[in-house]
Amino acid sequence: MRSDAPDVAVILLDRWELMDRKLDGRWQHVGDPAFDRYLTGELDRAVAVAGERGAHVTLLTAPYTHRAERPDGGLWPEDEPGRVDAWNRLLRSTADRHGATVLDLNRRACPDGRFAWDAGGVRLRSDGLHFTPEGVGRWIAPWLLPQLYRIAVKGG
Repeated sequence: MRSDAPDVAVILLDRWELMDRKLDGRWQHVGDPAFDRYLTGELDRAVAVAGERGAHVTLLTAPYTHRAERPDGGLWPEDEPGRVDAWNRLLRSTADRHGATVLDLNRRACPDGRFAWDAGGVRLRSDGLHFTPEGVGRWIAPWLLPQLYRIAVKGG
């Protein structure tokens, strides 16, 4: 941050924050009040660091994922839409506290409100989690980059 002095800093956090994690000796996840407090503190720190040199912080919502099915055919907990929604609420709340911008990557990647392999006639996902180069180049970047440019020019 010191050497680059960006006008805009973009933060995208998702998969790790959605997984069950051991905190204070017990397994927790987003949506548990104690874990939400922990995540909120971590988000507050991330936004403070990203914006410490004057960059306007932009948070991207986490998109729905579908990495692989469990042996019983169900979704892994981190792929459950409810967890993604809970995380994205924490992001929005953090953005409100810090005057940051939220761009809804979830809506772009999942335009029908549920996980999607494809959008806009483009294959977005290679494995249910990662975006394909074509998906980034033809669907995500044309949506994201003009918004980041406007934020950089206007300062938020």
